[in-house]
Amino acid sequence: MRRFIALHQMFALAAAMLAGCAAPDSGRQSGHVGAQGEAATPPEASGPAGPGGRAGLMRFGAGGGSDGAFENRLITNVLQHSFTAHGADFDPHIDAAGQFVVFASTRNSERPDIFMKGVDGYAITQLSSDPADDIQPRFSPDGTRIAFASNRSGNWDVWVIGRDGTELTQLTRDQADEVAPCWSPDGQRIAFCTWGRRSQQWEIWEIGLSEPGVRRFLAFGMFPDWSPDGRFIAFQRARQRDSRWFSIWTIELVGGEVRHPTEVVYSDEAACVAPHWSPDGKRLVYCAITGGREGSGAGTTADLWAVETISGQRWKLTDGSSPAFNPVWASNERVFFVSPRAGSDNIWSVSAPGRVAAERAEPGPAHGTHESGTAHEMASGG
Repeated sequence: MRRFIALHQMFALAAAMLAGCAAPDSGRQSGHVGAQGEAATPPEASGPAGPGGRAGLMRFGAGGGSDGAFENRLITNVLQHSFTAHGADFDPHIDAAGQFVVFASTRNSERPDIFMKGVDGYAITQLSSDPADDIQPRFSPDGTRIAFASNRSGNWDVWVIGRDGTELTQLTRDQADEVAPCWSPDGQRIAFCTWGRRSQQWEIWEIGLSEPGVRRFLAFGMFPDWSPDGRFIAFQRARQRDSRWFSIWTIELVGGEVRHPTEVVYSDEAACVAPHWSPDGKRLVYCAITGGREGSGAGTTADLWAVETISGQRWKLTDGSSPAFNPVWASNERVFFVSPRAGSDNIWSVSAPGRVAAERAEPGPAHGTHESGTAHEMASGG
């Protein structure tokens, strides 16, 4: 099967520790990278049981010398939301009301199209049907439009379509590949990542929908996600030395300026990728990948984690029994993700650590968190 740029492929890049220094395949000659054997998570950590046999708080990557605590939460309430037995459903996103999920799928053809369905329903609406690849759909804040990435113009660009499948609009037209769009909370801007031909690494830019031809550089990194209050953007970025694993960063937007680049989550043993904000803007969910250091994907695993960004309290959301990708946090306090746990890649959800748990998290510096000081230092790789 021909390849296309999807989050699965980026996870494979992370597992191979390419450190953001590999250009995307913008052509249509590459096949879909499945979840099995291509993704991973931190090594299973089990610690001394607390009172009553409850697992105590453990350090991230036990035995690896990492700081910071996490709570290992066994999966007990996983729900399945898509049921394709052919092809794959992936790249899910939930509308603000928590009622609909939009996703990419190869269930009907070799190339992915955009689909939408009720979160708990079975009827599926196909929004795009094109010989090209349509991936990474994202609902606008008001739920009326969907941004997505497509190579229908020859290379990867950002497009917008109405939720009824009308009013298709191309937003970016650069010769470089532009993928992974996300909306600002006011619905007026879209951030995305592109391969920098000069920098030879992934870059995050933003455009205004009223002036899509005018763009602004934000940071080096991939897979941006805007916080609900519009103050922060979370993203993954390759570390510049040692393991070269990806880590989770945030930047703050102050008066139109990029400030306070901060590494929120990192590990010497895992690639931390694809962050997504909780509805209250206090927590992030992400995928942790470990293994596959030789680039083969063999022995890799992928699990979902959540972190309270102020205290650094962590929760492991999946149990390692099956790879879990593409996490998105819905308004009903469930985290939706993609997993092949039933055979084909389908969309599932698991309960997230609630607001009460986040509010009870012990204050203090988050493990692996440091502030770079200036956006210039971050932009220059310092």
